[in-house]
Amino acid sequence: MHHTRERRTPIAIAQYFDNVVDYLAREGIDVTQVVLDLEPARPMRGQVVTGRGPVLRWREDLGWSNGIRTTSPGAQPDDVAGLLDRM
Repeated sequence: MHHTRERRTPIAIAQYFDNVVDYLAREGIDVTQVVLDLEPARPMRGQVVTGRGPVLRWREDLGWSNGIRTTSPGAQPDDVAGLLDRM
């Protein structure tokens, strides 16, 4: 998903999260839970909980965070996975 200033649709966000989860699975990272809040009245947000314990949080306007480091809202799945390596 490329970063744009346009609001993304809930379907596009769900597909983006599917891509991230698929990438994490290919890298051997077990995802135990994905939570999406796609309410259009505020920035959409979500989180990915891994089997190792770390939680990756995403917000439409701020991007991904592992609590210490961040990436852009439209970061490629490998960049998101890289946040787990930096914990």
